[in-house]
Amino acid sequence: MKEQELSIIIPIYNGQNYIFDCLSSILRQKDSSRHEIIIVNDGSTDNTENILCNIAKENKNIHIINQKNSGVSVARNNGILASHGKYITFIDCDDMVGLNVAAFDKYFLLCESIRKIKNFSTTKSFKYPYCFASRHFTNDYFENMLHAARDTKADIVFGGKISINMNMAYSTRQIYEYDLLYGKDFEEKNTVMRHAHLRESANFALYRREMINKNNLYFLPNMNLDEDILFCMLAVLYAERIATVKDVTYFYNRHENTLSNMSNYFETINKSCVAYIQRFSYLLNAMGQKPEYSKMFNYWIKYYSKKGFEYPCEEGEFPPDNCHYWCSKDDCTNCNIAKNMRENFVKNIKKYCSNTK
Repeated sequence: MKEQELSIIIPIYNGQNYIFDCLSSILRQKDSSRHEIIIVNDGSTDNTENILCNIAKENKNIHIINQKNSGVSVARNNGILASHGKYITFIDCDDMVGLNVAAFDKYFLLCESIRKIKNFSTTKSFKYPYCFASRHFTNDYFENMLHAARDTKADIVFGGKISINMNMAYSTRQIYEYDLLYGKDFEEKNTVMRHAHLRESANFALYRREMINKNNLYFLPNMNLDEDILFCMLAVLYAERIATVKDVTYFYNRHENTLSNMSNYFETINKSCVAYIQRFSYLLNAMGQKPEYSKMFNYWIKYYSKKGFEYPCEEGEFPPDNCHYWCSKDDCTNCNIAKNMRENFVKNIKKYCSNTK
């Protein structure tokens, strides 16, 4: 098949209640029929497969891959292997694209009195986010992202997102106010690495296929949590250019069925600790393999080791002045202090995880 400009990869497992609204938001975008949409059905046991077959019959650019239940990482990886686009983007089956921020803010402002009185996760008006009408969405989400990719020749284009947690009744946002371009300079790349660390997801971004293939970049199938954050951070590490785009917003729906919303507190802590160790290990190993990443390694060894003797860093926290701050060495890669910190970090976090089982 001739290379297309954009491949949209959607992993899905038992998403019968969400996939129609997700695809509706995609198909309403400009030139959506020109984009390749690959939906990977990860062994769904509900009516998802029948729904997908009916939708695909009416949209020739939608392709369905059915696989046995193997997890979201394997689903995304199979989507990458089956795709043909110059750029690749990922969308979860319960999310939507092209959210109009002003309309969103106005919509929720009208419900402010309800929000103050009652937790909106139990209020009918808020129980399902798909009460949003078409006026709450734009049709230029992919158009603006692709325009930025063409104009800047970036390996990654980051858009913004608004997230609603339907259980905890709060909303978060990460929206770029300016169109910016970052290069290989350490300070610039480190800024974007921090952005990637806080994005929660590999979604609401375009990735150049050439960069993915060159660095053999895929999702780790043995990670139960944060595999998409690791993918995003590694992509930033390898990218020559990274662009951010304003006025491009992804709706990230965090509800009771979302993997990251685990109901059992100790299960959440346990999986978070294991994921933290895995992310820490893979990212630092990638940095340590090439001399040009030495500054990155020095910075992130401090970050990940901040609470290595206690518990992983909270999102947004940065390293304190520790022994590395006063160290005269330029490279932590072969430093015994850094090595001991890593070993103690892994040992103590694993011990903590075992105590929470």
